Amino acid sequence: MKDLGHGANVEIMASQHNKNPKDILDFSSNINPKLIPNLEKYILEGLKECTSYPDINYTNLRKNISDYIGVNSKFIIPGNGATEIIYLLMKSINKRLAIFNPTFSEYKRGAELNNLEILHLDLDKNNNFEIDVDIVQANINNFDSLFICNPNNPNGKVKNLEKILELIIENNKLLIIDETFMEFVENEEQYSLVKYIDKYENIFILKAVTKFFGLPGLRLGYGVTSNKDIIEKIYHYKEPWTINSFADNLSNYIFKNDIYIKESKEFYKNERSYMLNELRKICSIDVYDTDTNFILIKLNEDTANDIKEKLFVESDILIRNASNFIGLDNSYIRIAIKSHNENEIFLREIKKVLGD
Repeated sequence: MKDLGHGANVEIMASQHNKNPKDILDFSSNINPKLIPNLEKYILEGLKECTSYPDINYTNLRKNISDYIGVNSKFIIPGNGATEIIYLLMKSINKRLAIFNPTFSEYKRGAELNNLEILHLDLDKNNNFEIDVDIVQANINNFDSLFICNPNNPNGKVKNLEKILELIIENNKLLIIDETFMEFVENEEQYSLVKYIDKYENIFILKAVTKFFGLPGLRLGYGVTSNKDIIEKIYHYKEPWTINSFADNLSNYIFKNDIYIKESKEFYKNERSYMLNELRKICSIDVYDTDTNFILIKLNEDTANDIKEKLFVESDILIRNASNFIGLDNSYIRIAIKSHNENEIFLREIKKVLGD
């Protein structure tokens, strides 16, 4: 099978090195380690619903999401993970797409498979991967849609996109924002553009349950837009029943668990600070600021391939080699922020490999 270049390739690495996958600490996959309370109970409830087809219109699911993000349910398009929405969106937009890099590779792959013209724009990696508004202005006539991941993967920094949005609206373009990691951000309401969905049809936002709610196997994501033309096109292409009864039933609970949401946000606020402070004690690396649940690191003396291999073989830890992100090279790695105990293990082992 084709290697799509993502993290979470534990099984492949374990097979190559004759290790048990269950013994591996996976720091390549950016997932909340906290589980929703009573998850098993909710899964069993969903199992009982499996003897019937899911509601083809996902009325209950869209209402639950609507209540969670405060947007009219008719503007919500559920998908089998945010990835399904990405690929449907690529079938539904005009031909010229600009993408800020480095970023998640599925935007480019989805665009290429649908024969879109791609304009690659560069984030400033010498300035914490900032977006240069002047670059957008200079290229405004060269694209129909602009794709931005916010907070961005792989560096995790959130941006204020208000000025970008103003440019997009003035020039009647489409702004696509992947907010998959937005819930990890402290004061996310300052940065999320969900609040503008009702007002502007120039916005399409991607969201996911996968990351913040720690359920990557559930495959539940959604798109949010008031653009009726795009909604109609997506539903023209969308296959029926792509979301299972487990995901539908879980939506009755996960979005309403305010305690879980609050505790997860507080955990990441503290753990981010801890990890950044500890990693910055290592002299041979540069550590980028982050607002989410992963950290981008530049190796000054080693290669990503070597460090990934050493940590896996010697410490049973898997990290993400970030060299295949456009604009990065073999000096970049990305690590997840996991439970405090797992983070302590990682810090101990990477200091062994890199030295203090």
